[in-house]
Amino acid sequence: MKRLTIKNIGPLANVLVDFAKYNLFVGPQSSGKSCILKIASYCNWIEKRIELSQTPEDYLNEDEFWKRLVEYHRLNGFIKKGFLIKYESSFMTFSISGSPDKIQFSFKWKPRNRWQYRRPQIAYIPAERNIVAVIPNWFDISFSNDNNIQGYMSDWENARNTFPQYHKLDILNLGLSYYYDKEQSRERIFINNGAEIAFLNASSGLQSVVPLCGLINYLTFHELHRPRRLSVAQERELNNLQDTLYKEKFTQSNGTKIVGRVDDITKSFPEPRIKFFSSHQEEAKFSEIVDKFSLTQHASIYLEEPEENLFPSTQYELVKWIAKQINTTQDNSLCIATHSPYILSSFNNLIQASECKDANSVESTVGESSVISFEDINVYAVDNGTVKDIKDYDLRLISQTDLDAASDTIASDFSKLLEL
Repeated sequence: MKRLTIKNIGPLANVLVDFAKYNLFVGPQSSGKSCILKIASYCNWIEKRIELSQTPEDYLNEDEFWKRLVEYHRLNGFIKKGFLIKYESSFMTFSISGSPDKIQFSFKWKPRNRWQYRRPQIAYIPAERNIVAVIPNWFDISFSNDNNIQGYMSDWENARNTFPQYHKLDILNLGLSYYYDKEQSRERIFINNGAEIAFLNASSGLQSVVPLCGLINYLTFHELHRPRRLSVAQERELNNLQDTLYKEKFTQSNGTKIVGRVDDITKSFPEPRIKFFSSHQEEAKFSEIVDKFSLTQHASIYLEEPEENLFPSTQYELVKWIAKQINTTQDNSLCIATHSPYILSSFNNLIQASECKDANSVESTVGESSVISFEDINVYAVDNGTVKDIKDYDLRLISQTDLDAASDTIASDFSKLLEL
């Protein structure tokens, strides 16, 4: 469960959003769709950092607010007097409010679910994602401040290394694949007839969809449960997490020392530190919780304009492919900001597929692994500083009225022209 309230930030006057596995935000340019995604991503990051460090005050402060939200997500000038960000999940509630001159913070744990957290890999995929194709030396670009484009480029650098020539990334149903030759530092698009072209020379559609598919594939498959090399600061953080968990949830039974656990010996803690448990089952439960905090369990993806430079039928194939990737793990989640009615219609097909009883027909039409339950998706129209839920709860689909709104306006003008 996640709920986000936003007031007086950029074009957003008063917004209340409940998040599901899939979340779609549709609306005109400059209506605040991406602003919602940026703030949601920021709150998800804050939650993650608090969970890993167990120190809310380290991240709910003015320095982190300006650096991680305003500068990182390029929201300079968006923060107004009387602003509010309130985030509530199954694990915690926090709020950030006030004015640019005086910011107030509040925080509260939800003790019942305190240790049920599962670590996500959070990724923000901006509309400018083709930067990694159109600028040959993108990895040498210097930014004055850390921002979400730089974060995306860093994520792409990690992702593309998982697609060498012997393990190419197939691109939807286009008969194309991508690979990265690290030794020669070259990216290629391989065509099934045997021809190849440089990624730099590919079409604008490919330059947009290749890094999108590559990064989502990496996040939902390659990154899961992968041990990582920790810095000294991260080692200290992990040991602090273990100590806090042990103190709050695991106690010795009548002083009997039955099972001992020796923490990893690290540079920062050269001597092994022993923890005692009342049973092997208790020690196993401790290890399970630590793994869920220290290893990536799922992906939380925030995506701007998946339709960018793509023909409508390719948009449909992309939506089916993305749903298949997100559905691989129960806790994966996706937030999309879009202008495209084709993206909404594509998701509508996947929702309708969940209502069909003929599994063979569903598989041949959209692919059973791409099906989305009506309860697993929230869809909001963003306009005039607020949001409107556009799910039709009677038909259990996205509202057809909202899907066809732009087409109706165009058709109405065409009818008028016919009468002239």
